Amino acid sequence: MGSRPNGTRRRAAPREDRPGALALLLGVIALRSAGWFGLLTFVPLWAVSLGHSEAYGNNLLSLMLFAGGVGTLAAGPLADRIGRRPVLLATLVATPPLVVVFVAVGGLIGAAALALVGICVVSTFGVTGVMSQEYLPSRIGLASGISIGFSIGLGGIAALALGALADTVDLRTAMYACAAVPALAIVLGLLLPSPRAPRRLAPEPVL
Repeated sequence: MGSRPNGTRRRAAPREDRPGALALLLGVIALRSAGWFGLLTFVPLWAVSLGHSEAYGNNLLSLMLFAGGVGTLAAGPLADRIGRRPVLLATLVATPPLVVVFVAVGGLIGAAALALVGICVVSTFGVTGVMSQEYLPSRIGLASGISIGFSIGLGGIAALALGALADTVDLRTAMYACAAVPALAIVLGLLLPSPRAPRRLAPEPVL
């Protein structure tokens, strides 16, 4: 006759939603996307304003997008190894000065800086998507939808505002604004808590 074990097993309790952290993350996403969509709009125009051909401007844009795609292959494993928040913060800090180098220096150095901008921005789309789910674990579908909506919707609206700035002042000012707006995201990024909240162990009875 077998005996029934006494005691309980321990299982991980589900993590709690953190809407405040998600709100901070959405602010980061919105500011990051504002600068990104501005660059998508203005990089070809900026190249033409410097005397280059339209084809050269489109090549710069393609370089930025291609580098961003390649960057996603490294950002995911890196975020898994050292954490999503450190990777996001590093890219937020690096993006504004890289945009300034592209505008102020130009040439091959500027093109390399623009490629690095693509890596910093595009590679973190997936990172922020996962973070949004971790901040709202009970509604991961809603969290994903909101993060994507802020990336695309507010980015498009910001492009309109930056376009008005370019028309009102000049294109150079609009390009520098593409660096200044994402810089504001650094402040919000520093306030983000770690998305990997410690899981409490809850007792699970053994029958």
